[in-house]
Amino acid sequence: MIPPPHGGHLVQRVASAAERERRDAELRDLPQLPAFIDQLYDADKIGTGAYSPLEGFQGADAVRDVVARGRLPNGLPWTIPIVLPIPPSAAGTAGASVRPGDEVALVDRVGRAIALVRVEERFALDRSAIARSVYGTVDPAHPNVADLLAAGDTALAGPVTLLRRVEITGGRPDPTPTELRAEFEQRRWRTVAAYQCRNPPHTAHEYIQRLTLERSEIDGLLVHPVVGRLKKGDYRPDVILAAYEALVGHYYPAERVIVRPLGITMRYAGPKAALFLAIVRKNFGCGAYIVGRDQAGVGNYYDPFACHRIFDEYDLGIVPLRYGETFYCHRCGWMATDKVCPHPASDRLATSQTRIREALASGAPLPTEILRPEVVEVLRQPNVLLTE
Repeated sequence: MIPPPHGGHLVQRVASAAERERRDAELRDLPQLPAFIDQLYDADKIGTGAYSPLEGFQGADAVRDVVARGRLPNGLPWTIPIVLPIPPSAAGTAGASVRPGDEVALVDRVGRAIALVRVEERFALDRSAIARSVYGTVDPAHPNVADLLAAGDTALAGPVTLLRRVEITGGRPDPTPTELRAEFEQRRWRTVAAYQCRNPPHTAHEYIQRLTLERSEIDGLLVHPVVGRLKKGDYRPDVILAAYEALVGHYYPAERVIVRPLGITMRYAGPKAALFLAIVRKNFGCGAYIVGRDQAGVGNYYDPFACHRIFDEYDLGIVPLRYGETFYCHRCGWMATDKVCPHPASDRLATSQTRIREALASGAPLPTEILRPEVVEVLRQPNVLLTE
């Protein structure tokens, strides 16, 4: 059964065409806050219900509970604070003048108003506490910690009205929870498994996706790559989508697997990000969530299987499908795990994105043992990795 949204209802805070026209005419009288792309993605996801039950950016009490307990004030699991820091560049302009009761427009880098925030609270943001609790470190080498430490130390909170969608790769927005739920219904999928990814697929990904599709309770698989702001060295969003579309188009039954993008900024928070990403997929209508090794990790900040254990601490209303480490076995001739392969380590080839990236950077041949030829063709395009 397609699960209810987190908290029981799907938040809808998108302005109608008439309301948007009216509010656009009022913008000249409102403070305008140049927002970081992360906050624009978050406003989009609040407005469309992907972050249900959030109605807006979180205030001090909610942030304190998320940081201390991994829960909202009402007790619902929630592990990543969704906050609106005033950028240091705006601290002396619109940001300095906004007070509770005001309405502020969040504008993108070309000056378009993306969303309105009815400010209910202005509070000091304890960035170090968030970094320690959510990311497990205050090391500025961690990409999200660096972003957090560079953000302003004052935040605004309040409900969001989304005026226009944030475009992702290809100049289009990603599907909303309402749209994907309707697609699942149209396909008569009752239990959908979500697959989180931010890289093109290699055969380890394919292996656990196939294992998931073999489960009798799973009607369909949603491959849901994050294609919002990533980090230097990650794959370009269009490359991720093209690689997955090549895999799914050539090797999966069309009636059981779909690829749809998710426009959010990636949080590399290991276990806490894994739980958060599962909540988001529940809002999109998924009743199961695939959790691989070291999901949402970066560097060596997290125990690779902490992302499995965290699901034992919370009742999300979505079933975690946990998979261990996989490898290519030369003697088995395909992917395997310790549970099914008796052969020694000398016969095993690790399925490492690092190895693939190094081959791309150096111009060396790509490892065809762990990449489908159609995916290799996509990855042979120039400039497939982000350089900034």
